[in-house]
Amino acid sequence: MISHTVLLFGPLRDQFDARSMTVEMRENCSVDDVLNHIGVDSSIVKAAVNGTIVPSSTLLPEPSEIALLPPVSGG
Repeated sequence: MISHTVLLFGPLRDQFDARSMTVEMRENCSVDDVLNHIGVDSSIVKAAVNGTIVPSSTLLPEPSEIALLPPVSGG
C-alpha cells in the first residue's frame, strides 16, 4: 500500500472538514481510484499531482500529493 496526501480546497474542504487527508491505496492506482475511494465525483474537480494538472486516469506509482481543485465561480 502507498500513502497519498490529498489536498482539499473550496467546498471539498468544508465537506471533509479538513485541509488534507492521507489515503492508503494499492500500487499503481489512478487519480480516479483515489477519487472513488473518498467519494468525490471526478467530473466536478480537476486534479494536480505533485503540482501538475493531470487527467484523472493518471497512475500514481509512488507516494504523491494530489490537490483536488473544484470549479471556480465568481463575478
